[in-house]
Order: sequence, then C-alpha cells, then structure tokens
Amino acid sequence: MYQFKVLPWLQLINASVITLVLASGIDYGLTLILPASSQVQIESVLGPPWGLLSSAAIDMAIGILGVIILERVMEPRRRIQVSTLWGLVLCLLIALALRASLPIPGLFLGPFHQITIVGLLLGVFSKGQQYRR
Repeated sequence: MYQFKVLPWLQLINASVITLVLASGIDYGLTLILPASSQVQIESVLGPPWGLLSSAAIDMAIGILGVIILERVMEPRRRIQVSTLWGLVLCLLIALALRASLPIPGLFLGPFHQITIVGLLLGVFSKGQQYRR
C-alpha cells in the first residue's frame, strides 16, 4: 500500500492527459480530413468481427504511446517500475472513461469496453517490458 501512495501521480496524470489529447486530436483530425465516403468505408470495416481487433489494436497503441510519453515526462532521477506502469494504466483508464463520456466525434476512439482494458494492458506492458526487472 505504501508503494501506491508514493507513485509519481503528477507525472502519471500528465502523461495520460498528453496521451489522450494526442490520440483524440488525431482521431478528430481524421474525421475532418477524410471525406464522408471514406469514413463510411472505415466504419463498415470496423464492424463485426474486425471491430474488436481494431479496438484492441488502437487501445494497445494508446498504451504504448502512454509509456513513451511517460519516459519523456518522468524526472530523470526517478526510475520507472512495475508499480508505476500499473499507475499509468489506472490513469489512462480514467482518462479514456472521461473521454468516452464527452461528445467528441471520432472514427477510432469509441465507447469504453472490456477490450479497452485488455488493449491498454497489452500496450503498456509490452512497451514497458524493459522496466519489469
């Protein structure tokens, strides 16, 4: 329990907010850039059964991006540990849940599912594998 209290929460929150702002910006930008016919084609491709796989891949990319940003935001004298990665997962999940509750249009970032949790875990811990020692 002590380890949970001493996590660098400010850096974790900053990394998760920066990650979600970047991902939401890219997602919203794609809705502005792509013509409506392309958006309809993308949405039809993201239907069943490919929707779950694409959602997991997108959430995995968000987890990877979160670790990359955390490496840049983290103070140089602090070392990233497994507990820090779990804190990042928690912050990213909260940020994604808040983002899903806002009416922000987008093609790829959708509602909050169980597959979101799996994708984030895979992304964070696949990129953060070097910190598990």
